[in-house]
Amino acid sequence: MQDLIATVMDARLLDLLTRWRAAGPEAVIAEPAACFADHADNLLVIDTDGPGNRYSHYGAAFTRHFGADLTGCVIDVLPTDILPAERRGMLEFEYTFARRVKRPLWRSYTAQFDQCTETWQRLVLPVGDNRLAVGAYPVTAGAAEDQAAHLLRLVIDRVPVVLDPNGGIQDLALSLRAFCDTQQHVAELEVLATRDSLTGVSNLRHFHHLANLELDHARRMGRSFSLLALDIDHFKAVNDRWGHAAGDEALRAFVAACRVALREYDILGRIGGEEFAVALPNTGLDGARVIAERLRRQVEEMVVRPAKGDVFDLTVSIGVTACGGHDPQLADGLSVLDVSSLLEQADAALYRAKATGRNRVVVAAEG
Repeated sequence: MQDLIATVMDARLLDLLTRWRAAGPEAVIAEPAACFADHADNLLVIDTDGPGNRYSHYGAAFTRHFGADLTGCVIDVLPTDILPAERRGMLEFEYTFARRVKRPLWRSYTAQFDQCTETWQRLVLPVGDNRLAVGAYPVTAGAAEDQAAHLLRLVIDRVPVVLDPNGGIQDLALSLRAFCDTQQHVAELEVLATRDSLTGVSNLRHFHHLANLELDHARRMGRSFSLLALDIDHFKAVNDRWGHAAGDEALRAFVAACRVALREYDILGRIGGEEFAVALPNTGLDGARVIAERLRRQVEEMVVRPAKGDVFDLTVSIGVTACGGHDPQLADGLSVLDVSSLLEQADAALYRAKATGRNRVVVAAEG
């Protein structure tokens, strides 16, 4: 089996795995970038930061390739233009799993990077109780392989593979035996798949799922449906002045304020770093405008206390769109629009709100 892994695994990752094994599978490596110096440019070091993950080392190769140095950044709150939601979910699962089993996790993934489709192989290595080292290299299709190697390459492109201390295959990361042996683990997996780990609200994928269910119900029942796009004003300045921990606290406080302003059955989701959306079932344009204004005022009145004696406040810009109900124009839209299309409309209104002074509500139909 090790010969098969050596055939499929990128040679650079194979070298990284060998060095990790030489250090000892249970070893606590205080400075992974120094220990694996030959791979430092293509190495990530990830530390647990409360409920999230933070890059304590971000290799220079990633900075060159993706155009941003994310050293010190909390992964869970990165904007979606830097880390798309589907890739965020993959990373959250891998990091949580690798910490749990304390074994290397190996996989490949193919995605769009700057209009170019690339395949990368990743190796996630536990190097302490709350620390991971991740090596990642872009790979190209090799020469013709035998059937076993081809099958293994297909597997790692779909399911992370757990490696044993000797470098062989121990399990698949989605194995029921390894990860879902109790109902608690099943529940934890469901939370990882549907919830934003920092704020507890629906993540992008789950928000779309729930909102589309409500939109389908509105179609069947002939009811109205509205959607809000929210963006916290000047959020980068919060992180720059007060630090990322304060930014995390601000996001949690923002969600708490939203819950006060919203109704029990409204659907709140986090769709980006400081970007949120709200689906409003059985709500027309006038009702959506009232709720948006109530939410805006609730956020404007809240105070965040990042440290003793320090305080700051937040404001939010909101875009509103609606479909269905008694308005014939909106009813026509109900039959053809989906949540993604409605989000685009709400986003356009949100951009106008930000361009005209922020801390305001703009309705798409009034553009």
